[in-house]
Order: sequence, then C-alpha cells, then structure tokens
Amino acid sequence: MGVNNLVSVFAFAFAVSFGAVISPGPVSAAIVTEAPRQGWRVGPLIASGHSLLELVMVVLINFGLASGMSDPKIQILIAACGGLVLIGIGASYIYSAWKRTLRLPQAESHMPARSQFSLFSLGILTTISNPFWYAWWVTVAAGYLGQAQVLGSTAIVAFYLGHVSADFTWDTTLSIATSASRRWLTNTHYRAIILITGGFMLYLGVQFFRSAFFL
Repeated sequence: MGVNNLVSVFAFAFAVSFGAVISPGPVSAAIVTEAPRQGWRVGPLIASGHSLLELVMVVLINFGLASGMSDPKIQILIAACGGLVLIGIGASYIYSAWKRTLRLPQAESHMPARSQFSLFSLGILTTISNPFWYAWWVTVAAGYLGQAQVLGSTAIVAFYLGHVSADFTWDTTLSIATSASRRWLTNTHYRAIILITGGFMLYLGVQFFRSAFFL
C-alpha cells in the first residue's frame, strides 16, 4: 500500500474523529478538573489511558470484521447506524452551539492532586463511563475500519494512529488552556469549534447513511 494512501487514511481518521474527541464528556471534565493543579501533562496522561482502551476496541472490531462483519447485511446495518449516530451528534452540536448552551466544564479546585498512574487510570475509567464512546466505536468507527481493512492491515494502523492523534491533540490543548486559566480557550471559541465540527459530522453522517443503500 502506498504512503500517500496511508497518509490519507491517517488524515481522514484525524478529521472524522476530532468532532467526537472534543465533545463534552467525562474525559474532558476530568482534564479541566485536574489541569489547573497539575498542568499540561494531565491531557497526555489521560489520553494515554483512553487510547489504550481504543487499541483494544480496534483489535476486537477487527476480529469481528474477519468473520461476521463481512456480511453485506451487517455492513448495511453498521453504515446506517453509523450515519444516524453522526447525524444526531452533528445536529445536537450545531443546536447546542447556536443556543449557547455548551460550556467548558468547570474545574473543581478542592480535589487532591493525582499521581501519573492515577491520571492514566482516570483516562481508562472516564472512557468506560461514557456511553457515547461505545456507540461511536461499534457504529461509526466500525464502518470506517471495515473500509480500511480492504486496504490492508497498515491502513487499520493508520486509522488508529489518526484517531488517537486527535485525542492527544485535543486533550493536550485542553489541559494547556485550562492550566493557563483558560486564557487560550474561551467558551466562545469552544462553541465555534463545536459548531464547525458539528457541521462536518452532519455532512459525514449524511454521506455515511446514504452509503448504506449503495454498498
């Protein structure tokens, strides 16, 4: 497989994952809670725990792709469900950003500092506690991994690396911004990012849903 194709898979995975990564949830709440006391390192440590679970999910999905997910009916179901998930998420992002109801989670300064291992474990625990994470991987990500598998195992690795790069990029940015007293990332900027990525996810969702009927 050519390098250009791998770069394309990596870039696409980064772009399509970014909307999911920046969504408000347990991971982002944990980062803004810990970062004011422990600095920028909070983001990468939490992202490391989060990414470990995603590696496990990629492996499990690809075991499934090797058998049951090759069925055209299963592919149609995944594409349809993934499209609906993306459309729903994208529409909710746009609505929330437009109505100004989205805000960065508030830090809780009374909580004690954590060790590096504790922050790594926090990334795992907050990921497990997020229902959206499961929905994303068994619908949207499973569909894209199925497409990547056609290109070979290196494309699957490229997809995973692209996805976790989005995790590390956002989580590190969020921890830096939060530890700097939010001077770099305001609620207005956050809503603008959500609005743009919501539109992107809505577009992808429509295309993904339509593909279910043309497989």
